[in-house]
Amino acid sequence: MINVVKVILVSKKNSSQKRLFQQTGLLLLLLFLIIAACRKETFYSGHDATLKFSDDTITFDTIFTTIGTATKRLMVYNTYNQTLRISNIQIANGETPFVLNINGKQATSVNDIEIYPKDSLYIFIQVLVNTIGQNSPLLIHDKLEFTVNGNSQNVELEAYGQDVHLIRHEIIKTTNWDNDKPYLIYGDLIVDTLETLTINKGVRVFFHRESNMLVKGTLKVDGDFENPVVFQGDRLEKYYQDYPGQWGGVLLNPGSKNNIFNWLVIKNGTTGIQIGADNDLSKPDVELYNVIVQNMSSSCLLAKGARVKAANCLIANAATYTCGLLGGGEYEFYQCTFANYYGSYSSRQYSNPTVYITNYYIDTLGKTIVLNLDSANFYNSIIYGGNVDEILLAKHNSSALFQYKFDHCLLKSHEYNNTSPMFTDNIWNEDPKFHASDSLKFELDSLSAAIDEGNADIGKLYPMDLKNKSRISDKAPDLGAYERVNK
Repeated sequence: MINVVKVILVSKKNSSQKRLFQQTGLLLLLLFLIIAACRKETFYSGHDATLKFSDDTITFDTIFTTIGTATKRLMVYNTYNQTLRISNIQIANGETPFVLNINGKQATSVNDIEIYPKDSLYIFIQVLVNTIGQNSPLLIHDKLEFTVNGNSQNVELEAYGQDVHLIRHEIIKTTNWDNDKPYLIYGDLIVDTLETLTINKGVRVFFHRESNMLVKGTLKVDGDFENPVVFQGDRLEKYYQDYPGQWGGVLLNPGSKNNIFNWLVIKNGTTGIQIGADNDLSKPDVELYNVIVQNMSSSCLLAKGARVKAANCLIANAATYTCGLLGGGEYEFYQCTFANYYGSYSSRQYSNPTVYITNYYIDTLGKTIVLNLDSANFYNSIIYGGNVDEILLAKHNSSALFQYKFDHCLLKSHEYNNTSPMFTDNIWNEDPKFHASDSLKFELDSLSAAIDEGNADIGKLYPMDLKNKSRISDKAPDLGAYERVNK
């Protein structure tokens, strides 16, 4: 037990003051020695000493060569009532891509680490993989070894390494990308004016945070059902599997022409496909066949005064509208599903419908730009979501054209109906009964109101659905991108 000693200084003659200061110094020294003796460390020395870990295996998802992973954390616990001294922590393989950070020190091995009674130690682990020269992922395995009181314990370390074509802030000329290994984009990739980038079947393109593909020339995507092309963010951990806003998007700039996308998946970005721009009269164009654009933190498809033709496409889940056709243009959609149940990671802006169509926009200077909407036609399609009304048609009070048509569609809206000549043989406000919209499965349930309600002539134009199933082998095609096929 430590007694508290009070020291009172009294002003006297110099000799008395000197003696008093000497006595005070001795008392303070004695007090320090008593406290030091009381706090002397005692270490647990039993040969049965073991550590407890938060995980027995630290697993990293696929990581790209030359690019570090997210940091993972391992907790090491001392369950004893005395301090434990870990004589050594090391990664078993000296030549390893795994790197530790312990107490602010980055290393592959550290000595004499102490953990106080009932306390814990944080160890942070990263992986940096060198070029491995192969397309398929390579399993990288190591282990983290702990030695305490002569006993050894291990925590397994696992990662998959993937070699990539790394592209940083490049302007590219006419070229082809083949499926030899993935492409990783850092910064903006620009397809130059009058040049063509062709992406062949099976190619995977990963985009780092805020990276975009800007197309001034032409982009051709040539996937197929078995080997679609995929654009997505470069975070491959499970948490980011359906996380929106991880990268930018595909921007088809003014002057971009003859873009064709076949069997392409674009996911987890900001704006999936943006075509056209303010004050652009060039009408950039794109054709979309068997394309999925989903999970965007802004919009899935945003067009300004452009030309878009789409068939067999799924456009789903965005914080604003999934499909915005602004400032006029020419648009045709066949057998498409537009759905918005966004909200797993952040809130949807409920003032925005799934499909928004205008013949005007407000430019960056606040000026209203009015252009002709020559056509916005939807056939055998579904427009549905969590809002009360999922369609908004906004015509400018001018003589500019505002021409649209919805024919044999399932629509969610309480403002429009089939009494208008622009709406023909549509189903209103009937739940399409998607298989599991919350998990991005927009196939039709067996009780869906969209089954066999399509125009047969339209179905014949696109006889195979987004899962490569026939939509012309029964009574009539179903609405949307997916044909219900009973097992």
